[in-house]
Amino acid sequence: MRTFDPDDDDVAEPLDAPDTAPRPAGPAVARAVAAARRRLDAARAHLPHREDRPEQDALVEVVAAAIAAQRSAVIEAGTGVGKSLAYLAAAADAGRRAVVVTATKNLQDQLADRDAPLVAATAPAWTTAVLKGRANYVCRVRLRADVADQLPLDAGEDLPRSASAQVRRIQTWLRSSPTGDLDELAFELDGRVRRAITVTPAECLGRTTCPEGSTCYAELARDRAGAADLVIVNAHLYLAHLAVGAGILPDHDLVIIDEAHEFPEIAAELLGASVSPGRLRAVAAAARAVLGAVEAVDAVAGVAERLQDALRTRLTVARRNDLDEGLTQLLAAAREAATLLAGALRESPQAGERANARFRRAAGPLAQLLVDMRRLVAPGDGDVAYLTERERDITVDLAVVDPGPLLADTLWPGVTGVLVSATIPDGLPRAVGLPGCDVVRIASPFDYRHNALLYVPPDLPARTHPRAEEAIIDELVTLITAAGGRTLALFTNRAVMARVAAAVAERIETPVLVQGRLSRDRLIRRFRDEPATSLFAVTSFWQGVDVPGRSLHLVTIDRLPFGVPTDPLVAARRQRAQHPFVEVDLPRATMLLAQGVGRLIRSTTDRGVVAVLDTRLADAPYRTHFFRRLPPMRRTRDRDQVVSFLTTLDSDPDE
Repeated sequence: MRTFDPDDDDVAEPLDAPDTAPRPAGPAVARAVAAARRRLDAARAHLPHREDRPEQDALVEVVAAAIAAQRSAVIEAGTGVGKSLAYLAAAADAGRRAVVVTATKNLQDQLADRDAPLVAATAPAWTTAVLKGRANYVCRVRLRADVADQLPLDAGEDLPRSASAQVRRIQTWLRSSPTGDLDELAFELDGRVRRAITVTPAECLGRTTCPEGSTCYAELARDRAGAADLVIVNAHLYLAHLAVGAGILPDHDLVIIDEAHEFPEIAAELLGASVSPGRLRAVAAAARAVLGAVEAVDAVAGVAERLQDALRTRLTVARRNDLDEGLTQLLAAAREAATLLAGALRESPQAGERANARFRRAAGPLAQLLVDMRRLVAPGDGDVAYLTERERDITVDLAVVDPGPLLADTLWPGVTGVLVSATIPDGLPRAVGLPGCDVVRIASPFDYRHNALLYVPPDLPARTHPRAEEAIIDELVTLITAAGGRTLALFTNRAVMARVAAAVAERIETPVLVQGRLSRDRLIRRFRDEPATSLFAVTSFWQGVDVPGRSLHLVTIDRLPFGVPTDPLVAARRQRAQHPFVEVDLPRATMLLAQGVGRLIRSTTDRGVVAVLDTRLADAPYRTHFFRRLPPMRRTRDRDQVVSFLTTLDSDPDE
């Protein structure tokens, strides 16, 4: 363990060792596997460039066998395996209604627009549908022509003129849109407009009582989902379905969770609760439209302002993100004021369609707020409460430290689960409530040993050293210049990213893009279309970025992505762990590093370098935990070798 040579590694065993023992397959399982293989072959015949993929064949067999045997499975399918086409082919012949869960709406749309149609073309009787949360669909009641210019915002003010113009554009768009799905708009929608023309489940009047119930876009989407054999949703909607007692999605007994490495964290958040001053103000504004300026409304608005001041002081002055006694008392006061407001609403007389709609928009969110406040005021042993700054608001969030037992009780008794990802962290089966399920790992078909280098500089100072940031800047200038741009520079801290990006941009001749200056989609599009460009980014760009070809030859990572000590959810998990570093910190960091490294090689012809600017990856005794989750790349600490390789790639016309 003294060198950076892959042949010298003493690789540690994973916490969840793959189950490699073959299981006996009966005739029914064998038939299901054969049918899934035929379906996959038929779907691949529709691809523009047909190619054999043994790894994809192996994946479809594992998924089909798990479905047929009704035995949940966790599968790591490396980049390039083609996991979505494989699991869709297996689901198409399962004879069971399935739900596919994605971590992002981008993947949800990709499945609906590209992969599912390929499989459906081979199985005309097999139908698919996409279902999103209500906030993704226009509410016809809130968008009626006679109120378009007076739609209220959360805080009660009218829409500004520019936002009103967007509302009118949406009205024109709806004349030709059969879905009312706001993600299909050709322009970027103002967040205030989205809130003004949509409703939450709590605000919805309900299909039977709403005057637009028969033509409601959200209800029509639910109808399509109810008639489909496969429904594609994102993880937030699926967990909301679990949280309300399985009342959102149609009945199903098979769930396929893609990007499964993110599911436990999303579950921890979505199965928790959240309260903010902005949410209190929104409830007060909606109630004022029903009750007028009464004492109960003013009480909620007043406690919202006091809570905002206290949260701001706690987070920015005391620099603490936990709750103290004063905040706990304020939350209790807010709950009491909200309870009195709910009583005032119940006693208010309502007459007419508009009055009833205003009442529902006030009473529904208020009832949901009271549910969340009860959890925050009296959290359970498995909950942790903390403060989070979001845009202009500070929220008090409550998360479930370990969602595994809750998922084991609410989800898995009724469904078979197939969980897939390019990176499965140690401990994932236990984290999702499936500690005894099969774990299968299928390697990527890409030739990492010949096409990629993993580089750790030999002489970087420790990150605590005063010259650490300057040394990273020097290293990036050297590497990016050799690559001719074509660099995705990933960081763990936004402030560090901004400083380094500014310094590097002054010293190189190729363009630099920085996260935050354009939308995510526009940044990725420019990075893909302008090959000499470098993109500096944090967090969300560590995964989900797919840029094959000449636009990306170099991925740099500024440090190993260990969680920050002040993260309350991570801290709570450490307290509950027997070996905190091995059980909590390492699995999370290895998963994130593998996701970042995975941005480099996206096709069989891609070549390039991953530079991790943190010497711990080469020197620390725990480095083999990382290597076990990284592709089998050649490793080097020779800067001249890396510069020569990148220069060759930049000058190669075939790249």
